[in-house]
Amino acid sequence: MLSLVLDTSTPAVTAGLVRDGEVVAEAVVVDARRHGELLSVNMAEVLRYGAPDEVVVGVGPGPFTGLRVGIVSAASYADALGLPVRGVCSLEGMRAPSTAVVTDARRKEVYWAVYDESAVRVHGPDVGKPADVQPLLTVARIVGDGAQLYGFATSDEPRYPSVALLATSAEALPLTPLYLRRPDAQEMAAR
Repeated sequence: MLSLVLDTSTPAVTAGLVRDGEVVAEAVVVDARRHGELLSVNMAEVLRYGAPDEVVVGVGPGPFTGLRVGIVSAASYADALGLPVRGVCSLEGMRAPSTAVVTDARRKEVYWAVYDESAVRVHGPDVGKPADVQPLLTVARIVGDGAQLYGFATSDEPRYPSVALLATSAEALPLTPLYLRRPDAQEMAAR
C-alpha cells in the first residue's frame, strides 16, 4: 500500500510517499511560519512518484494553524480522490525503543511522550514546562526539537517526525487536532 503522509505539527512542513515502511519520496522544509504556503508544494513534489492508496496525517500535538493546514489538506485530498484517511499522533513519528519524544510547544512548554523497550507509547502525549517534564523522562534516549531547545536531548536526531514512522503507526485517530492546552483566544466578555 502506498501512503501519502503529511505532518505540520512542528516547524518541519513534511510530505512523503511511503510503501510498506520504505520512503519512496519525501519533501521537508523547516519553516514554522509558512505551513500553508509550503505543504501543497511539498505534496506536489512527492505525488510525482505515485498515486497513493491512503492518506496519513499527523494530528498533533502542535500549533493551532500548523495542525489545521495539515489536517485540512489531508482530508481535502482524500475526499477528492475517495481515499481512506487516518490521523496519527505526530510524536509517533519519532518513536523508538526506550525513547522520550519532546517537541517545542512554544510559550516555554514542551509536548512529550515516552516509549517503552518495544517502542509502545506508555505515557503521553502531554504538555508541560521543561523543568517539570525532564525528571519524568526516565529513558535512555531523549529526542526532538523541544529537547534540544531546552538542553536535555541525548541525541541530535530525530528533530522532527519521520514519514516512515508515521505511516507505520497502528493508530487511527479522528481528523481532529490534538490540542493539549486551552487556546490563547478569549471571548470579548472575558477580556
